[in-house]
Amino acid sequence: MKKPLLPRRPDEPVPGGLQIAQFLWLLAGVLFLGFGGFLIYEHIDDASLNFGAVALALFFAAAGCACGVLGYRLFMGQRSARANLTWLGVITAVPLLMRFGRYSLLAAIVMFCVALMWIPSSNRYFKIVSPKPAKRKR
Repeated sequence: MKKPLLPRRPDEPVPGGLQIAQFLWLLAGVLFLGFGGFLIYEHIDDASLNFGAVALALFFAAAGCACGVLGYRLFMGQRSARANLTWLGVITAVPLLMRFGRYSLLAAIVMFCVALMWIPSSNRYFKIVSPKPAKRKR
């Protein structure tokens, strides 16, 4: 059977916590892109951009694009998107949270999203919508 180009959203009702997480992941993607753009804008007045600012802006751009794409896949009910967003959230939010700077709010949003994706109602939803494939016997 051929897979459609754009998958349909499952008919199963989405738990409220997971709906909030889906919306916040898309918001986090926009915030990552916005913070990266603002960082470049802040340093553009200098004679030359330093390597740290450019590297952090590229990191934010990559994280923003990944949050957007994986947030859409989470909206479609894919279990793999939840796992990938969990790792992305932990890898991006923990260092940002440790700095306690202006990016702490973004890190708190991301960690809140990760927690919402793993509550029991979300687990039940993914067991119905995207069950694990059966293990093959060797």
